[in-house]
Amino acid sequence: MASDIEIANFALSKLGERSITAFTDDSPQARLVNLTYSNLRDALLREHAWNFAMRRASLAASGTTPDWGYSYAYDLPSDPDFCLRVWSVDNPYEYEWKVEARQVVTDLGAPLKIRYISRVADSAQFDPMFVDTMAAYLAAEWAEKITGTASMRQQMVELYVAKLTQARSSDGQEGTPETLEANLWINARA
Repeated sequence: MASDIEIANFALSKLGERSITAFTDDSPQARLVNLTYSNLRDALLREHAWNFAMRRASLAASGTTPDWGYSYAYDLPSDPDFCLRVWSVDNPYEYEWKVEARQVVTDLGAPLKIRYISRVADSAQFDPMFVDTMAAYLAAEWAEKITGTASMRQQMVELYVAKLTQARSSDGQEGTPETLEANLWINARA
């Protein structure tokens, strides 16, 4: 499995740049990598329900309730599986729910069962196609800053979109396909 530095170097190589040995190297490239790598990783994790990053949790109701609008608040998971994005809520009655201030607010009673994307900071857990996609994403984000050319950024964006499409397709084929269930909105359109 690729390490963080290997992923960053994979991205830098796409831009024709030399490798760095550590995020703390004294070079403009290393300073940019050090400044942006974690945030960009988390942003890419939020993009898709990556199988390696999906977690399930049953949340207990918070001791404080919302001031108005909903009956319950549920704190999102933090350490060790920090919630980057709530993907779904087990919601057989189709109650409304929203994420506000690191809580899910709803009228659903406890426990609230959620599927969520967790922050996976250990790159050894990354799927190989995610690594390839992340390298293209990093290259797209860093291209203009490092190379000074908008055309290189556009090239890397196109590469990223192609890699993301391929990775999402492959990732989505692992398991039983999710079926679209009828709900009030779909029924109203019929």
